[in-house]
Amino acid sequence: MKNRIASIGLLTFIFFFDLNVIQAQAQAKTSAATVLPMDVKFLYVPQYIEQSFAGDPRYARIEALIHDGRCDVILLDKTTNREAFYSTANREVEVLMADGADAYTAPIDFSTSSTVDSYPLFLIRFHDQFGQEITWQFVVSEMVPHASPEVVSRTDGSGITLLYAPRRAKGTAGTALTIAGKRYQPQSAQSNDEPAAFYAADMTVGRILPGTDLWNVGSGPADGSQTGKWNLVGQGGRQRTLELKQISDREAAIEQIDLNDPGAPQVVLNLARVNDIYELRSVSSLSRGNRLWIFFGPALPLPAHNIDDKNTVTFTFAENEVANVASGELEVQRAGDAEHVLWRFDTPTLAKSTTFETGVNLISSGGEQAKCVNEDCL
Repeated sequence: MKNRIASIGLLTFIFFFDLNVIQAQAQAKTSAATVLPMDVKFLYVPQYIEQSFAGDPRYARIEALIHDGRCDVILLDKTTNREAFYSTANREVEVLMADGADAYTAPIDFSTSSTVDSYPLFLIRFHDQFGQEITWQFVVSEMVPHASPEVVSRTDGSGITLLYAPRRAKGTAGTALTIAGKRYQPQSAQSNDEPAAFYAADMTVGRILPGTDLWNVGSGPADGSQTGKWNLVGQGGRQRTLELKQISDREAAIEQIDLNDPGAPQVVLNLARVNDIYELRSVSSLSRGNRLWIFFGPALPLPAHNIDDKNTVTFTFAENEVANVASGELEVQRAGDAEHVLWRFDTPTLAKSTTFETGVNLISSGGEQAKCVNEDCL
């Protein structure tokens, strides 16, 4: 009996010892902060209107995002090829400014009504940063659900934008924009049949922004910890937390939380073990029940210490029930805690041959640096 008890105790010890070893090894494999080498934005918009126009010396497009009883406005400044964001919400503007966007707090008069023909009518008034008065009247034609949800792609100096619109309607007679007293009718600058002015309901917006993020790894997991958590500080005082949710010897899942933006979508990084290290297999963003996926094949390598190499990776976007929203190829260049990714799109048609670069540079804190055996190491 004593021998049997001793044997059971020994087997139990071996089982838990092996489990702890596996977990510790897995933790070591993901000890570096897993930071995306790209800035992905994803949001849900209950009501959205857009108008492209020509003839204004500064602007080429206006958009309105209507949600939570508020109307935010975006103007495309063709002189800088950047978007200017206007909102009544100070918090929203602060988040965007910290992210490097052109954002301004402004009073925006917004009302909805109907025409004599019972078409929905939106009326928006505000002043831009230069003091120009802007009035936008938008009249919605008959709403017709599409047989399959449409994805509208757009490329400009702000990277690529994918508008997933299950229900859309064109702007009809009466739709016009007035800037500093001059009236502009909808006018498309595109060669396809995409409407110059449209309304969309229950729409989601996925965006990839060009440029390189700089993050300081403030703290990481404690030695021997069976859970992982990294605290990062970025440009403009942005704060981000990466928290290990699942891990095994084959895969891991890390949740990304942007502390400055309570309304940010839930972001999960799904890692796969490749050649004894963990690489990014996919990333998902969830906003109000809507999900955006980016799949990588082979898995995307992540910034790592003392690694200098170049890889080619394919990518595919999926959104809700649409399996292939966009696809293409990435050229990945890594060098010492930095990673730069060159995007080349094959689909959709409007984005074909579009290229731009994203990246991330990591600055490790003292606690993240390698421990020295003697005092002579650097």
